Amino acid sequence: MLEALTVVTRSVVFLILMSTTLSCYGFQEDRFCLDNQLSQVYSAVASNVGIGITIESDGSTIFPADGKPMSLQRGQRWCRDIKPTENLIIHESRLFKKWRFRKAFPTSLLNGIRIEFGKSGRISELYGINLVQDFDETEALPEPDQWMTELYQSHDRPLNQICIPGTHNSGSYDITRFSDQDPHMWANLQQLFNYYSESYLLTPFKELVRWWAVTQDQNTYQQLTAGVRYLDIRPRKLNGQLITVHGLAGASVDNIIMGIERFLKENPREIIIFHIHEPFGMIQADIDELFQVLHKNFGNSIAPPQMTPAHSIQQFQNSGYQLIVLSTLHSAVFSGWSTEETLSNHWHNQNRPYPLLDSITNNLVQRKSDQLHITQMTLTESTDDLKQGVIPGQPSSLRSFVKTLRYPSGFLRYAANVARRHNNRVNIVAVDFPEDDYIYSACMRENMMQTTT
Repeated sequence: MLEALTVVTRSVVFLILMSTTLSCYGFQEDRFCLDNQLSQVYSAVASNVGIGITIESDGSTIFPADGKPMSLQRGQRWCRDIKPTENLIIHESRLFKKWRFRKAFPTSLLNGIRIEFGKSGRISELYGINLVQDFDETEALPEPDQWMTELYQSHDRPLNQICIPGTHNSGSYDITRFSDQDPHMWANLQQLFNYYSESYLLTPFKELVRWWAVTQDQNTYQQLTAGVRYLDIRPRKLNGQLITVHGLAGASVDNIIMGIERFLKENPREIIIFHIHEPFGMIQADIDELFQVLHKNFGNSIAPPQMTPAHSIQQFQNSGYQLIVLSTLHSAVFSGWSTEETLSNHWHNQNRPYPLLDSITNNLVQRKSDQLHITQMTLTESTDDLKQGVIPGQPSSLRSFVKTLRYPSGFLRYAANVARRHNNRVNIVAVDFPEDDYIYSACMRENMMQTTT
């Protein structure tokens, strides 16, 4: 009784704060800003990088009046109201040479976004054009451990139409230099393995692999407590044990389930998506064992196939369904959800921010509104990226490589703006190291905007 009263009290307090905050939520809506911070970037200063701005509409330059780029000085911030037909054109000059085209954005997609000209995160680039989500830092957000409970107490939405923070390769937090090698490791890492296998670096090689294989520092319980509700599980049966992998063996399935079980006991109205992904090498006996472990621990709280992504949050909550099991696998133990029928999950395979963003937005435009949809907000290292990791100044681990996409929350807002333009929504957003950016906060802002419409 006391626990239920605590939940209700927290929800009421949050809703009061949210209503106050949302009354002025649009304080920066319908405009975008540019912020030149290149004075802090040595390579840009040394190359005398200049930033020029024009605004176009219907193929003609409408700002500045003379049609020539307006120079955005270092340290200057410039803002403009958004008009649906306008496009922002960014020009650059180097070493006092003429302006040249660098990047274009429809201004309607920059709603709530500030463009920061600053660090790029890569030694090979002079500077970065970084999308930063603008928001009121004093706004009230739901508690990460109970955001579904709090946010959807008085509002309801289909599961596939809300923003759900997720983790990519969720079980990699337990990888060590002593972990067994995954016999089905991804091609880029296998090439790196082959590249160094005959070199003097053979001895510390597994440590090098670990730097690029670990995508999460927090264990399952910590991820869930921080707001994550989608888990990407890559199972294997190695040495007689069900474990997860990412190049090397990571957390055991038992360890992951223990974290989920603890979290759901503490937060019974939260819903977790358990995605069994790329179960390479699993024979039917291994599959049945995995499903048996899930059934033993969660039983009737596993959502049956009769429930769909189009069912609402409250329908899951009121039916007592806490876990959704997604897979391509079949077992006599129980039937989960078929990924072919219920999930869209495109791997973008891009190692640079803007090719990644272009692929994300193109995929969102085409998403099926009756399915769950995963936006993989993750950069994929190439074989050259892995090899160059030993060069000073280059990303030397996956974590530093991921940080070359400096503001994933800004990318999320831009992608969400694209989806809204096509009457869609971002849904599951899978990231590496979610604690390094504001993905949880960005997702909650998307959900909070929906509750006011």
